[in-house]
Amino acid sequence: MPMTRRYFIRNSGIGVFGLGFVPTFLRQTAYALQQPDSRRRKKILVAIFQRGAADGLNIVVPFGEKDYYSLRPTINIPTPSSAVADKDHTLVDLNGFFGFHPSLSSLKPIFDAKRLAVIHAVGSPDNTRSHFDAQDYMESATPGIKSTDDGWLNRYLRSCPEAEASPFRAVAFAPRMPRTLMEPAPAIAIDDLHNIR
Repeated sequence: MPMTRRYFIRNSGIGVFGLGFVPTFLRQTAYALQQPDSRRRKKILVAIFQRGAADGLNIVVPFGEKDYYSLRPTINIPTPSSAVADKDHTLVDLNGFFGFHPSLSSLKPIFDAKRLAVIHAVGSPDNTRSHFDAQDYMESATPGIKSTDDGWLNRYLRSCPEAEASPFRAVAFAPRMPRTLMEPAPAIAIDDLHNIR
């Protein structure tokens, strides 16, 4: 099955964060390979950029804001409540104001352990009216400049080289290389984890 946004979100807790079906080499990469006690474990950045129409207000919901429910009467997600029998359709409370969409419930323990942060309501200072240009500017991190060939994550990889870097230092779960990882530092794109054994 090709990697899609719905597939990723549905399986993120099981697949990427739970690491239940992920091949060994990706599991080791995700856990930054167990380092000897004398060395600190490496930090891992997981950047999720959903090209298209991701509804941020229904991914991380500001349920404590009364206007959320009055302005979204038909598309809101029900508040977290112990009275609701069907937990698959109610929010996962994060802090009494924000909540995860129910399909992201597997991320709650990572959030509680302070190993996951949500940066809400961010955007570009460029006022382009083009959806496609706006996506490119976000991935290149050069708002308003169309000539940028590389992505911001690739520039980071080049600015922090590692002598013995794994070939899987930068992995994209996508059918093709996303702009964030383009040029020239090595990176790979994987569209179907089941093809890797």
